[in-house]
Amino acid sequence: MSAGLLFGNVTGTIIVSVGGTLAAAVAFLIARYFARERILKLVEGNKKFLAIDKAIGENGFKVVTLLRLSPLLPFSLGNYLYGLTSVKFLPYVLGSWLGMLPGSWAYVSAGAFGRALIQDESEIGLGGNEQLWTLGVGLLFTAIAAAYVTRLAKDAVKEIDD
Repeated sequence: MSAGLLFGNVTGTIIVSVGGTLAAAVAFLIARYFARERILKLVEGNKKFLAIDKAIGENGFKVVTLLRLSPLLPFSLGNYLYGLTSVKFLPYVLGSWLGMLPGSWAYVSAGAFGRALIQDESEIGLGGNEQLWTLGVGLLFTAIAAAYVTRLAKDAVKEIDD
């Protein structure tokens, strides 16, 4: 929201998206290179973990993207957990970026909406009330899309569990 307030919708979304993706990538690499081997030794005989690890590795991009779209798994924890699985780095980074983008845009838009509310109409630059309506409708559609995508992601995760 701060990025939206300070930089506006587009620039704020770019900053948040790049920053969030870089942070996710660093956490993934820390887990991958400092903990994965130890975890594999601990779960060596656990067939369920190995099956889940294989499924995530084979469908990494899809699994990461869907779980990023859903609030089921906290991002911070997920960054490290994905590093412990066999998901490849590039599908992880691309899936994380794509899956986090709608949420990032929604939060930045909320901040940009706040910015529009506190500025003079002459500073808003897009016609005052028109921009407020555009931002408000955009936030409404984002909330509807987020609810829909969350339901889809929960169903996909449920299929993996079954």
